[in-house]
Amino acid sequence: MWNPRLSDRFNKRLIRVIGQMDLSPCNGCDECGLRCAAGVQVARQEVDSVRRFIDESPDRDSIERVLAQDKTVDLGDGVTVKMCRYRDMERGGCAVYPARPLVCRLLGHVEWMPCPIEKFEVAVKTPDALELLDEYSNHERHTFEGWDEVSAEC
Repeated sequence: MWNPRLSDRFNKRLIRVIGQMDLSPCNGCDECGLRCAAGVQVARQEVDSVRRFIDESPDRDSIERVLAQDKTVDLGDGVTVKMCRYRDMERGGCAVYPARPLVCRLLGHVEWMPCPIEKFEVAVKTPDALELLDEYSNHERHTFEGWDEVSAEC
């Protein structure tokens, strides 16, 4: 998760926040995956990290399978939602879980983004997350699709 392109202070906070998280209730759980909608904004460094993960993955065929899936979910009454491109619609889970963006990591682990299925009895408080997000807000962010457009323009 260490990324030399981000500020040293940010990287140190990121490592500290991840270390403060108790991921044991999440082990094997995919229930929050229903919240993995498209349109989440991420920093360039996160997109680069995901791309590196895919390029280096020994299971690239599995990731390509996930990318080829229809991500549209019909909620009824004419309402549809588009899921994240990395959401495995057939098997559940995230195809890039080890390289997932910060916002995905924080879901269920900070009090203002509580676990959507209440696996944690009370909102978790990760002490340094607010400072981390404050610095993160200074980074340019787009959706994955938006970063694709930016890359195509270069």
